[in-house]
Amino acid sequence: MDSVDRISDMPDDILAHILSFLSIKEAVHTCVLSKKWRNIWCYMPVLEFDFKRFYQDQTAASFGEVLQRCEVKFVPFVRGVLQNQEARLDKFKLQWYMPCTFDTTKSVAEVILDGIKFKPRVFSVNFCRCYIQDFDLYPIFTCASLEDVTLELMGDFIAPNSVNLPNLKRLKIRLEKIDDDIIDKIFLGCPSIEEMSLFESHLCTSRISSNRLKKLVVDNCYIDEERWLDISTPSLLHLEIAYKSGLHSISSENLTSLTNACIDLQLPRGSKQATADDLIVLNCLSNATSLALRIQESKESVVKINEKIKGDNSNHPSFPKLKYLRVEWCMDYFGFDLIAFFLQHSPELQKLTIELHDYIKNVTKKSSDLEEPKDVFLQRDHLETVMIVRSKLEESKKIADRLVNSLNAHVNTIGEIITKIEFSILRL
Repeated sequence: MDSVDRISDMPDDILAHILSFLSIKEAVHTCVLSKKWRNIWCYMPVLEFDFKRFYQDQTAASFGEVLQRCEVKFVPFVRGVLQNQEARLDKFKLQWYMPCTFDTTKSVAEVILDGIKFKPRVFSVNFCRCYIQDFDLYPIFTCASLEDVTLELMGDFIAPNSVNLPNLKRLKIRLEKIDDDIIDKIFLGCPSIEEMSLFESHLCTSRISSNRLKKLVVDNCYIDEERWLDISTPSLLHLEIAYKSGLHSISSENLTSLTNACIDLQLPRGSKQATADDLIVLNCLSNATSLALRIQESKESVVKINEKIKGDNSNHPSFPKLKYLRVEWCMDYFGFDLIAFFLQHSPELQKLTIELHDYIKNVTKKSSDLEEPKDVFLQRDHLETVMIVRSKLEESKKIADRLVNSLNAHVNTIGEIITKIEFSILRL
């Protein structure tokens, strides 16, 4: 029986969609299969160009030679694919990680703007902007088709005079500096925005204010110690915050719709601002039903936080709607007081997950030295599930056992206690 090429009998748009799951080079190479396939790649709805992957395909005597070859070949390759593109794009993505010359920067900027001409719905650019401030990227901020945008533009970014993205729903940006001017123009020119992510940037903005925003992520950013960031987002459902510094400088009194939050409390060791005031961010989360909390503070800060936890309850944050809590921290620093704090202030809590870390270089106590909380613990009636995630270290097992004993002593009934062992949960 003769073999039948059923794949080639599929409609061209289906074949073009299938090619979108291949790399650009692999998709282009399908043109040699038959006449049917000669131009299918020109109709792909998704184009993703990754300089790193292009670089890995090169062979040369030195890194400098490889980089030079890529500068010479990568941009012409991208331009050639775009020149042959026959269909409107659903997604355009370009990843450029390396410093480059003025001429190469100009060429990359040009192909980025060529990509935006195809009116994609999803647009993602990671670009090391050595000289990009000399080029006009305004068309990116006025493309009405865009719904999902990721911009990683490192360097002296010059904000556009205005932003007009009427259909944009999701925005993820990484800039050297994000100030009030950029934030205000985004919210003014993006009336449909629902999700915003700011990451690995210096935040010089004093406010994030939007009645439409439903998800906000501030990841690994830096904020000046003397600056306050006010978050006013009454429609926000999901909040993620992880600061390099300045977490104490976040305030919000308008998160009335918030249900899910993920907070990473971290400060450099020896920071002058490592105080109990870091807990102020928790005051914003009283309406959350699900909370993930990661703590990686300096020891000095933890001592002060513990003092505050054990102090006057009148100023403590409360979590009357919290049902699911995940805490990731070093038991060596906190003892059991942090768990006690949440059990005391979360009357509706159902599921508790505790991930224990082993800070090898900083361990000063053994499990036998950890004091159980006394007055701070209120007797609870019930918890449905407790999961404890620990490492294989013997000391981690002992601490987990002590934690289980303490929970059993202060909770009348626990539906299920699960201990999960991971290969390594080390924080050096």
